[in-house]
Amino acid sequence: MLGSYVSSFRYSEVYKIVYPRRHEGIYKNRGDNPWVSIRIRQGVGRDPSKWFSNQLRVIAEVSSRYGDGRAMLGTRGDIEIFKVDFRLFDEVVARLREVGLDPRDSCGNSVRNPIPCTSQFCPYAHINAEALSTFIGDYFRYRSEYEYPSLPHRIKISISACERACAAPVAQDIGIVAKPNGKFDVYLGGGIGEHAFSAKLAFTDVNAEDLLPICIGVAEVFRRSGERRGFKWVVKLRGLDKVKEEVMAIAREVKPKLPKPPDLSPKLIKSRIAVIKYPTGWVSADELVQLADVAEKYGFGYVLLFNNQSVYIPIRENVDRIAELGNYEIRDPGPIYPEGPITVACLGNELCPPGS
Repeated sequence: MLGSYVSSFRYSEVYKIVYPRRHEGIYKNRGDNPWVSIRIRQGVGRDPSKWFSNQLRVIAEVSSRYGDGRAMLGTRGDIEIFKVDFRLFDEVVARLREVGLDPRDSCGNSVRNPIPCTSQFCPYAHINAEALSTFIGDYFRYRSEYEYPSLPHRIKISISACERACAAPVAQDIGIVAKPNGKFDVYLGGGIGEHAFSAKLAFTDVNAEDLLPICIGVAEVFRRSGERRGFKWVVKLRGLDKVKEEVMAIAREVKPKLPKPPDLSPKLIKSRIAVIKYPTGWVSADELVQLADVAEKYGFGYVLLFNNQSVYIPIRENVDRIAELGNYEIRDPGPIYPEGPITVACLGNELCPPGS
């Protein structure tokens, strides 16, 4: 009976319905079926790296009730669930929003989640990267001019709180790196994929109040270009100097109309970290509930997600052993990538249409 129900949906027909809404956080799963995935990020005004226990429980509930009981840890602090009937998308989103989660601008042609390093748990941090990420990310949320169909491709931004650059700025469209002097370096034009480009250092000693104008300048230059392959191709084809000129012209124009950045003073939380690694990113609903329980019992009621498909749980200093967790390590606060980023796994061919 289920096989007959599934086969009655053609991939192309569902794709036509889903594609225009991809910036809302919905992707068609592989095959002739009604299934889509929903990529989830924190809602407006919320630290994009911090996931509370009640949110993990709701994702587990939604994945079990509407999907296949699994979730995947993304590489931008997101969580994705799979095999959800596309006709139930709005119902699922409504449930997620009850706990401050929102898929909007996590997929498709949009300004994606500006991923911050876990600066509040790193003594090397020069700034509060989470606060800056929230500030920049919130500006672009729900702005139609920076979503499909106005934006020809996605834009990715990362914030590193020190020169160790754990948030991999050279792999981003915009990579922001804090400096000891209170200013920032900004890299432009990076990206992964079939044609991987390393971002180039475009601006140095940038003041905090100029970061959002520069991000808007990049988004505008890109939007007007119509380059469907991504902003990295705009930099490659026009040259960095020309792109910098265009970005700064727009940045100077928009700056007087923009809000000022929040206080970016570093805020170190002195806590050790339990690290639970998921080499392929897959987490079951039961494991999400277990992570929520551990965060409440041994920590502060939340976990941290970054860009390497691991879960980081800040724990109280008097905890030496966490019996509920199998394979884990406890480490002192510090850079997540002291020796550089590690390899992560994509979704593969089970659910991703282009996967081979």
